[in-house]
Amino acid sequence: MLVTELAERLEPSPVLGLLSLYDTENNAVRLLAAILRQRGYRVVEIYFKDWINNYFDPPATRELELLAEVLETERVNLLGLSLRSSPYFKVAGELTRFVRGRVGIPVIWGGLHPTLEPEKCIVEADAVCRGEAERALPEFIDRLSSHGDFLATSNFWFRTPQGVVRNEIGPLLEDLDSLPFRDYTHKDKFWIHRSRLRRGDPMASDPVYQIFTTRGCPFSCSFCYNSTLKKDLFLGKGRYYRQRSVRSVIEELHYARRVFRNLKRFRFDDEVFPFDKEWVAEFAERYRTEVGMPFECFLEPTIVDEEIVRRLRSAGLEVVYMGIQNNPRVSRQLYDRDVREDDILGAARLFHSLGIDARYQVILDDPLSTTEDKEWLFRLLLSLPRPIEVYLFSMTVYPRTELARKLMAEGLMTERDIEGEAQKTFRQYRVDLSYPRPAEDRFWAALIVLVSKSFIPKGLLFWLSRRLWLRRHPLPLVAFAQVANVAKMGWVAARMVSRGEMTTTLIRRWLHLRSLITQ
Repeated sequence: MLVTELAERLEPSPVLGLLSLYDTENNAVRLLAAILRQRGYRVVEIYFKDWINNYFDPPATRELELLAEVLETERVNLLGLSLRSSPYFKVAGELTRFVRGRVGIPVIWGGLHPTLEPEKCIVEADAVCRGEAERALPEFIDRLSSHGDFLATSNFWFRTPQGVVRNEIGPLLEDLDSLPFRDYTHKDKFWIHRSRLRRGDPMASDPVYQIFTTRGCPFSCSFCYNSTLKKDLFLGKGRYYRQRSVRSVIEELHYARRVFRNLKRFRFDDEVFPFDKEWVAEFAERYRTEVGMPFECFLEPTIVDEEIVRRLRSAGLEVVYMGIQNNPRVSRQLYDRDVREDDILGAARLFHSLGIDARYQVILDDPLSTTEDKEWLFRLLLSLPRPIEVYLFSMTVYPRTELARKLMAEGLMTERDIEGEAQKTFRQYRVDLSYPRPAEDRFWAALIVLVSKSFIPKGLLFWLSRRLWLRRHPLPLVAFAQVANVAKMGWVAARMVSRGEMTTTLIRRWLHLRSLITQ
């Protein structure tokens, strides 16, 4: 059934299902549900399975039957599918065809992948919502309910008997304070996973509450969706980087403490934590006096400011995530990141002096790094003050990003290698040392894994890096790194258990014995 057919027989208003595909954290689904419920509409949230590191768990027949059961029992007559990540494009198509054939209701796709690849998505979906949906989706539902001209709704594309209707993307939402908090408590929530159906929000008992104080990003790294959204799709649509007031943020933290029963800490999931000194000064003081819980955030080495970091530390900052990505040459040429070695070392020493747990993000498996580049990256990481964590990611290329355009223009990649068509994410997202790589790449990856193991002397690692035989025959080094990694992960898990922060969600996502994560 097309949306146009639903409109002809709709009386009086739709029951909207919002389905999160392989993502139980999906913030967009909870926010849109809260907005629509404020307007008096009935919304049924469905969290359909969850992702597993370096693995794809296809929908089982029983899970599809449970989805149909929820849609039919709750009388959902319009389904919105949130396709946050491109690798799930193909399974989204399969799920859409199942829902349309079994339940007979139209399916709308929204999220990053439909925003960037609408022409491919509208072939599968009955409608596509591009860009931010906080205004567009309620406007569409209002027009649909009142039998108005819903085909003219901004941000939406529709499949109709006469062809595809393509509407322009509307202005960006600038007043973030006007949005309600994400809904974690409503009764109309269902979770389907491992052939079981549970009622309730799958994240409500998590010990970590994720919060955003901004939207957008002040930077334009080539591997990130922001590089395309800012420079292309949202150009001229308003301020791309937007920030909430401290008052709004503190109010949401109080809300989270009431709702999350097992809360231990907050994680600010902004692309980069706000770096405006006046905002930080107000936030740090109010957080320290009114909230007083440990928190973690993401910082960027070029804007790390000692005054800001000290204020945040005094307020409760315990963990910092910071992207190094690669050495300056590769980062600048491939990732559009102009980060100097002094920026990285200065930030690292500051974190260490303040007792902040620093976790550095690095991207391996790129096509540009030479032997000298790989050795430089190893030596940089080795020079960082311990203890450290190193989060290793395998270079993954997403559609319409600057990185995709750059690599295809240079003949280093084709459309078939881009996520959506390709599905590398399911095999190698976080670096796994058992993944097939050239001997030299396995050698350097193993050494970098060993860098974060404080029980291994730096002198030994430097000595190993000079062994030419190991560069040609790295398997003994890889085995050593695997053993050290298991020991480290066991210690990390034990600490999390002792703090009450080990959850079934973490175990489900990361305990994949065929592909152990490295940290």
